[in-house]
Amino acid sequence: MWCVDPPAGQVLPVLTLLVVLGLLLAVAGLVRERRLLLSHLGRERAKLADQQDALAHAAVREERARIAHELHDVVAHGISMMTLGVGAGRMIMAKDPGRARETLCAAEESGRQALLELQRVLCLLNAEGSPGTRTPQPKLSDLRDLLAQVRTAGLHVDVVEDGDPIEIGLALELSAYRIVQEALSNTLRHARAQSAHVTLRWRPGFLDVLVRDDGQATTTMTTGQGLLGMRERATLFGGTFEAKPLPEGGFEVRARLPTAGETRCGPRPPA
Repeated sequence: MWCVDPPAGQVLPVLTLLVVLGLLLAVAGLVRERRLLLSHLGRERAKLADQQDALAHAAVREERARIAHELHDVVAHGISMMTLGVGAGRMIMAKDPGRARETLCAAEESGRQALLELQRVLCLLNAEGSPGTRTPQPKLSDLRDLLAQVRTAGLHVDVVEDGDPIEIGLALELSAYRIVQEALSNTLRHARAQSAHVTLRWRPGFLDVLVRDDGQATTTMTTGQGLLGMRERATLFGGTFEAKPLPEGGFEVRARLPTAGETRCGPRPPA
């Protein structure tokens, strides 16, 4: 049986057609792969956007929780000072009008400061509002004013600074101040104490904050929200916190705040 080769003129069109068909199939495959890739990228982009939104919402919730603790620490203390001051002024009004006037003025200032703190927190929570005017956060050098308010409320309190103070960050200094503030506020509200003693003990690498009173420890003092806030402030910086009744009577709050890497500074004004 004989095979007859096709004429040379017919081979070229057939080869061209096969090449064109191959190219078309290749282009169609590339277009399909591109569509699949774009679809995959779109799904990944949407997933990433959802994750970013979730992280943003989590950050907002965490910040609002932190602000809520600030609201409790600051405003509750100011209201306590105001209430106790008004009560003390009312009781001594007839016997000592001059001292009653001073007590009421101090209560008025406590209320004013509490209002300013509340306004600042509300501005922070209002995403569409303007931040407004913000007063500086208190520092350890402001303990004199805090102790003056506490003394006016009827609690004898003194402070001792042991060791060489060092310059620490504003956030750490604010936490130390708030721990003293909340501990004294708990003493005023729950302990029925006559006196309290604050110690700032500076040692290489850490600051010990101790607040002791001669009152009566209650369940509220050992399980309240105030202790939780103080504990979180200490642990936020890698520190430790302990609050317990003393064997000889009274209650003690002790926080150790790491200060490694800070620089030395001069003595602090007496409280």
